[in-house]
Amino acid sequence: MTTHAQPTPTDQAPDTEYAFLVPGLITVYVNAPTEAAARNELALEGADTIELHDPHLTVDRLTITALDLVPASAKLDKINDTLIVDSLPDADFHISDIARVAVRILNESASTHWTASAGTRAVVGYLENKTRETGIYTLSVVEGTLQLQHERWADPCAEFDGDDLPSLGEAVATAILDDLCRNEDCGESTADGEGYDSECGSCADRTARHEYDETPPTARRRPGTWAARAWRKLVARTRNRRGR
Repeated sequence: MTTHAQPTPTDQAPDTEYAFLVPGLITVYVNAPTEAAARNELALEGADTIELHDPHLTVDRLTITALDLVPASAKLDKINDTLIVDSLPDADFHISDIARVAVRILNESASTHWTASAGTRAVVGYLENKTRETGIYTLSVVEGTLQLQHERWADPCAEFDGDDLPSLGEAVATAILDDLCRNEDCGESTADGEGYDSECGSCADRTARHEYDETPPTARRRPGTWAARAWRKLVARTRNRRGR
């Protein structure tokens, strides 16, 4: 649904006109012999954007100029004068909307260049930061649970519960930051368990070598020092990679 904010008379500079794409619930009446026929008619007529020509529908300072329906997600609300119990959707937003909110939070609180896109009929959301080469995170419902999945791993990064859009968006953003290496110039995940201290394996290797080189020789092998622990872990992982 597209809305425009109408400017109001003022002695100051004229207002800027903002157009929003607003997800929402729309009641659509269709006369047909059966529900199947009504759905077919809805799919046919709602396949393209419905342009509302002048005079446009206005509500106070809002002007509605067009409607974009998603016929496949329609729930039956009423038959003649009989209301259908529990006809409202489980939430008044799409999964792709959660992805967009999460990206807005990520771009405000962390590195920029995050983008969000919608899958088929907005039932899937994709999040990606091409600058950091993070790969794609997919937000979707799997077996009744909202999950965040990275394209490189078989197991989900996180699962979510709730029906509040801002809270879900914040939770998704937090889960992505927890999954990624803490270095903002790195787009690797920490899910493989090879890293430590919120760094991926490669960054942890570099940190360990740097800290070891910066540690005085007399303290490098001293039990309990960070450099000694990091170096032992680095050596053990290197041997495992080589099969030794």
